Parts: sequence; C-alpha cells; structure tokens
Amino acid sequence: MSPNSTNHTTTTVLGPDEDLAGTLAATGVRTMVRSKQTEGGFSLVQHRIAAHSMTSPVHRHSREDEYTVVQSGRVAAMVGDEIVYAEAGAMIFKPRGQWHAVWNPDDVPARILEIITPGGMEGLFELMPKLLAEAGSAAESVAARVEADFGIEFDLVATAEIAQTHGVGFGIESH
Repeated sequence: MSPNSTNHTTTTVLGPDEDLAGTLAATGVRTMVRSKQTEGGFSLVQHRIAAHSMTSPVHRHSREDEYTVVQSGRVAAMVGDEIVYAEAGAMIFKPRGQWHAVWNPDDVPARILEIITPGGMEGLFELMPKLLAEAGSAAESVAARVEADFGIEFDLVATAEIAQTHGVGFGIESH
C-alpha cells in the first residue's frame, strides 16, 4: 500500500490451516494475500506439493513475475532451458515470458510460497477446480480459457517430458 493511500487495513493473522479462497483441498493452493489487499501490487499463495508431483503444467505468464520461496522440503524447477533445485529457505525467480514448471522430486511433501507480481493470478487458482470439473478430460479447453483470461500459455508436450524424465505427476498434499 502506498504511503499516501486513503485505504486503511487492519492487522490480519492467517492461521496455518486458514485459506482466504477456500480452495486448498481442491487444488493444493492456499491463497494467503489477494491482490486487492495490496492494491494490485502482488498476491501470495502457498503450494503444498505431494511427493513426486508437479504444481502445474509447464507454462509461461505474459503479465506476472513469480518468486518461489521454499518453506519445507526440496523442489526442482525448469526455468527456460535450465533445471534447478532449491531447498528450504531458497528462492527461485521465474520472470514473465519464461517457460517454467515446479515439482517435488523427493519422497516427502514440500511447501512453497509464491509471490506473484503484479497480483491477480490468485483468481486462476480459485477458478481452476470449476474449469476442470466443467471440462472433464479436455485439457485443451481449460488451457485455452486460462490463456484468454489470464495470459498464461501451456506446453503440454514439455510437461509430459518432465513427467517422464523426472518421474513426477500431479498430486495434492493435504494438511
């Protein structure tokens, strides 16, 4: 919030199992700060990643930069043509326009915080369970809607290559 802003916010404590969007059980994503709370500056989401699971298909954003901070466990990420690994306390920067994906390569769950700037992409996480339910197995129709509404492109061929090469799939880590 800018120092000259007339909006006043109250102190908020979000408990370890509270979720502003209520989507954690459906997507493995916990919305902690919405963009409307930061005047569009950023949003903050937590991903709980099951062992040997990806957080999403390979994709790139046309609007946002992402900063991924590993809270627990270890994660791997493809950023452009590079594969990197990060442990608790480390950060991975994924700039807009760059193809990327994040996954948990290990046998234990991992958690990451993503700072997404500017904010607004948290709406995708809130919408995704509905899109998937409506589309059934039609991944292409979900991808087209997400690209149109959020400026995010998917590469399902690269996703399949990562899944096969690194032995990962899609899963959700519960509390």
